[in-house]
Amino acid sequence: MNNKEFKYYLEEVLKDSEVMKNEECFKLISNAKRQLDAGEEADIIAAKLSDRISYYLISHSYKAPKKILALSKNILSAPAKQRGLISVPFWLSNLFR
Repeated sequence: MNNKEFKYYLEEVLKDSEVMKNEECFKLISNAKRQLDAGEEADIIAAKLSDRISYYLISHSYKAPKKILALSKNILSAPAKQRGLISVPFWLSNLFR
């Protein structure tokens, strides 16, 4: 996901009335948008946000605004992608042992 597309998703979620009413969700998304505006990579922010949304869902009996759930589905693969990129050097180092 590129930065522009991710920023669009975040802005759409922030405009949602359910998200605006939920201070914790609003804070999660606005912090992610702030990081994106500061120049961090969308994939890294999406991975962190995915983990934070998962924690939020667990701690709130899997109830969240619909836009948060939709965003979560869109960024679901972000943590796996980041972990996969991190593991490549490990795999390569094992080839030469």
